[in-house]
Amino acid sequence: MPLEKELDLLEIWRVLVKRWKLIILLPILAAAISAIISLFIITPQYEASTTMMVIRPADRAQIMVQDIQLNRQLVATYREIIHSRRVMEATIARQVLPLNVGELRNKVEVEAVRDTELFIVRVQDPDPVLARDIANEIARAFMEQITMIMQVENVSVVDTAVTPTSPVSPRVMLNIAVALVVGMMAAFGLAFLYEYLDRTIKDPDQAKQLLDIPVVGLVPKVEDQEQLFSTANPRAPASEAMRSIRTNIQFAGIDKPLTTLLVTGANPACGKSTITANLGVTLAQTGARVLIVDADLRKPTQHKLFNLWMEPGLTNLVLEPETSLKNVVQNSGYENLYVISSGTIPPYPAEMISSKRMKTVLEQLKDKFDYLVFDSPPVVAVTDAALLSGLSDGTLLVLDHGRVTREEALGAVEQLRQVQAKLVGIVLNNVPHQRSYYNGYQYYYGSSKEEKRSRRNKSKG
Repeated sequence: MPLEKELDLLEIWRVLVKRWKLIILLPILAAAISAIISLFIITPQYEASTTMMVIRPADRAQIMVQDIQLNRQLVATYREIIHSRRVMEATIARQVLPLNVGELRNKVEVEAVRDTELFIVRVQDPDPVLARDIANEIARAFMEQITMIMQVENVSVVDTAVTPTSPVSPRVMLNIAVALVVGMMAAFGLAFLYEYLDRTIKDPDQAKQLLDIPVVGLVPKVEDQEQLFSTANPRAPASEAMRSIRTNIQFAGIDKPLTTLLVTGANPACGKSTITANLGVTLAQTGARVLIVDADLRKPTQHKLFNLWMEPGLTNLVLEPETSLKNVVQNSGYENLYVISSGTIPPYPAEMISSKRMKTVLEQLKDKFDYLVFDSPPVVAVTDAALLSGLSDGTLLVLDHGRVTREEALGAVEQLRQVQAKLVGIVLNNVPHQRSYYNGYQYYYGSSKEEKRSRRNKSKG
């Protein structure tokens, strides 16, 4: 397994850009849910409070330090007495409350004011008037019980409870702010979790670094499902992408021209047959004689794309030496472009591809055409592509955006390298148009100087 590269600031930024919808929408959704719950579901609570004080005995001429310390210690005792059953039951009886002792106790909170002899009795209730009455009644019941229990009258009311005018809970704005922060933290966490769990390849730089192979083209998703898009709309982004691939292939073969090309994929249904067909069309547009050979002897497709006969084809040339090229090579309907269909599907395609007769047929075809473009099965599925790559000058590996996993891509590259295939580059297929890296990457790295100059001249004109 390759070593995973450490997250750097640039990669973190890419993750955030990739998951920007999640990062924006999740906090907003959390804040909206919090607002709905706070405003319409949670019952508002009103709080009334009575302030009480432990006073010195009336027979003392002066206040002693010991008296103050004793009174402060009594506050803790009085807190427990206020929550006692005797005080609670007396309050329930006088106010005729539909509550039991435990329910009333949950509404009452006693707070000692630090470094003073004061303590505050707070009561919360959905009814502000009832909250006031309970707070004042608890104070009266408590003072009566203190007299009975301790035989002293050393507590007085400093402030009686008044009717509260606004609820203390829920705190709508605070709840919304907390939900927004928590939602944002969750969004960031999910963004990086999704990135960690998502093993598919979606970024050209990621593919290049993972596989150590250059990306020669990004082919955008064709919305109208037109498979021969290079001829249907030559000005479309997908057609421009194919011309960029053609240019990069030509640059890759400066020292030794790549006249025999193999197009394969890392997994099934990656679009490698469509790329093969459009690459053939694009190469033929330069005036070169191009032959597309359907070497996918398990699921042949080229005859369907060009509306041609499936038989006779490649298998007839290999298995039947008397078969003439004239009977097998079909005109595609496009200038300079010809097609050899698969022919009858053999029971053992790999054995046929690795045969000496296959090499002989390949040499015959090289003499008659400028380019041979082979459409082969996916690398991971069968061994055919690995065998064909040994007969080719260069191999293009098609990766389907968002569908091929890193493990599948690495496995495909490993198999091709084991047979010493020359990997020209990666074609990332079905790239969404809205991807931020598409324009910059495709039209900078995938365009020749002549094509750039041509576009500049057209823009000036």
